[in-house]
Amino acid sequence: MSDDLTLDIDGEKYVLRRSGEGLKVGRRVGDDVTWLDDVDPGLLPEGALTALAEGNVSDPALQTAIGGIVQAEVERGG
Repeated sequence: MSDDLTLDIDGEKYVLRRSGEGLKVGRRVGDDVTWLDDVDPGLLPEGALTALAEGNVSDPALQTAIGGIVQAEVERGG
């Protein structure tokens, strides 16, 4: 994955970007992205990893995994 991927989860736009060995997760607001978290992609379930590698942003496994990351950030107060 060389370019950013944008997912629509519950009407919100989230952006995924590879960053070295990690994965940055951000929220798009207009033309800006607020980066929420850096995660180890190895922690994602196999189905989400496959969808990420294929760039399949509509895959339910990837949407669920990213939704969980976003929810964890909200609960941490981010």
